[in-house]
Amino acid sequence: MSPAAASPEDRIRSYEDFARVHAYLLAASGIPPSLHQRLYRKLADEVFDGGEAFSVELCEGGRQRRLVLGAERTLATESDVFLVDHAWSWDCGLLLWNDLR
Repeated sequence: MSPAAASPEDRIRSYEDFARVHAYLLAASGIPPSLHQRLYRKLADEVFDGGEAFSVELCEGGRQRRLVLGAERTLATESDVFLVDHAWSWDCGLLLWNDLR
């Protein structure tokens, strides 16, 4: 059933619903169970906060990108989970803009 066709009774309304519906995905993802509720809360509230902890850096002569930790606070192992809304590469846009000028 597509999300658009889901009835109100089928929607996830609580962490318990989330954990039940996504149990296999959560287990397969490798996200520690201690972070499942935090993940639910960030998804429910649309908290895309990855940029507060890391940035994308070019490497391999600009052919590759890597995540670089840049958090101002100490991040302990398995202390947080981050959502990233999207990643957008602007290199092509800059090249095109420069070609048009």
